[in-house]
Amino acid sequence: MREDDRGVALDADLAETLSSRSDTPVQAAEATALYVCATRELFEEAGVFLVREPSGQLLTVGDTDVAAQERLESLRLALQAGELAIDDVLHDNTWLPAFDRLVPFSHWITPRAVHARFDTRFFVAELPPGQSALHDSIETSEGVWLSPSRALEADYHTVYATAQHLHRLSPFRRVADLLEFARTKPIAMVSPEVVDRGEGRQVFIRPEIAETW
Repeated sequence: MREDDRGVALDADLAETLSSRSDTPVQAAEATALYVCATRELFEEAGVFLVREPSGQLLTVGDTDVAAQERLESLRLALQAGELAIDDVLHDNTWLPAFDRLVPFSHWITPRAVHARFDTRFFVAELPPGQSALHDSIETSEGVWLSPSRALEADYHTVYATAQHLHRLSPFRRVADLLEFARTKPIAMVSPEVVDRGEGRQVFIRPEIAETW
C-alpha cells in the first residue's frame, strides 16, 4: 500500500464487507485504503481499471479507440512512477472506483522467518467488458491466459502464496462460481511457517486452516 492510497474519500461500508467474514477485522479508513490499493495495483500491473463513469457505467475501452487506450496507458505509467496519486486520476477524469467489483478472498502475512514482511489482502474480480489485461513490462515481461491448474504445472514456477491461491481457484470452472464462493467463504489469516530440514527449507500452513482459509 502507498501512502496516497489513503487519499480517496472514506467508504464506511467497506469495513463491514472486508471484516464480516475475516478473523482480523479492520477499521473504515484502513478498509478503504485496502480497496484503493487493490484497484491501483490491478491497473498498474494488469492494465485493468475497475472504475465507473459518472453515469455509473463501468469504464470500457474499445479496440479501435486509440486515444482512450493511449490516455489510460499514460495514466498507468504515471501511477507506476508515483507521479500521480490514484485520487488525482479519479478526480481529473470524473471516475468513481468500482469497489463493488472487488470481492475479498484471503488475508496473508509473510512468514516470521522472512526479513521483508508483508500484510496482504487478496481480492478476486471479474474482468469488465471492454477491457483487456496487459502486462506492465516492469515486474512482468509478458502475459498469457492460463487455467489455475495449468499455471501449477512444473514448467511454471510460482511462489508459495501464489501456488496456494491457484490450488484454491482450481476447482472452479466459471468466474461466477468463484465469485459466489468468495462472497461467502470465511477468511482466516494465514502466516505460513518456515522450518529448516535436511532437504532444505519447507513452508507449510497450520493444519487447522490448511483447507479453510
